[in-house]
Amino acid sequence: MSSFFDQFPSTGHICAHRGARSIAPENTLLALEEARLCRADLWETDVQETADGELVLFHDQTLERTTDVATRAEFADRNPWNLTEFTFAELQRLDSGSWFLQSDPFETVAKGEVSEVDFPAIKTQRISLLRDALNDCRNHDFPVNLEIKDQTGTAADETIVGKVLNLLRETHTEQLVLLSSFNHDYLRQAKLLNPTITTAALVEKNHPENLVAYLHALGVEAYHPDQRITDSTLIRQLTASGMRVNLWTVNDLERAQYFSKAGATFICTDWPQRMANSGHSA
Repeated sequence: MSSFFDQFPSTGHICAHRGARSIAPENTLLALEEARLCRADLWETDVQETADGELVLFHDQTLERTTDVATRAEFADRNPWNLTEFTFAELQRLDSGSWFLQSDPFETVAKGEVSEVDFPAIKTQRISLLRDALNDCRNHDFPVNLEIKDQTGTAADETIVGKVLNLLRETHTEQLVLLSSFNHDYLRQAKLLNPTITTAALVEKNHPENLVAYLHALGVEAYHPDQRITDSTLIRQLTASGMRVNLWTVNDLERAQYFSKAGATFICTDWPQRMANSGHSA
């Protein structure tokens, strides 16, 4: 059976972080569409589970940064607005796009890099079902790095891995998906449930001790460290051991080229439109 990485035989591929989030609201279907249009090789998104068991695309634990929940009177008593405490129907009542135009997090609106023609579509964005995103990926043969957010302390902690794998099977997207997580127990669970699924270990502040042995014991095919704690020596060591290495979040072209030359399969960036157009993508 083929592996996710059979689609990426070389180095230097471009992964759109939370979609093309510098020109569209992150983790929305519009950000997914923009990632394809700017010729990213794949995209990255986050999955969490709602109070009624639906799988949705969302990064933060709470809703206020990327929705209008703080302005909604009906949810005033739900502060701090944890996503896992909302049903999918409740989430659908929130505006998940207008914040992008208002806060302009990458200053792309002010600089005219986001066309006014796109403003109406941006304002209609809602929190999306993972199922809809996976169907879109299958229809366009567009790979996705799917991060399972740590649901420790919630009811979803016991169920999310199994639900994600069931949905991949139902949507026939198992070969299009690379599962990653900072919760490495989720990766162990995934391999037990489906030994053929491709997985990657996310790490932020420190590398695990005896890293190569740790990763192979974990059963992952890839390592996703923060680019700030990674250098070319480590990448070469890991790739020599048969491990794929992918970096996040790389927004500087020279850094992207540095990592790619060292052997990184892909770099995750907020600026896929710039990286792809630079000719950096393999």
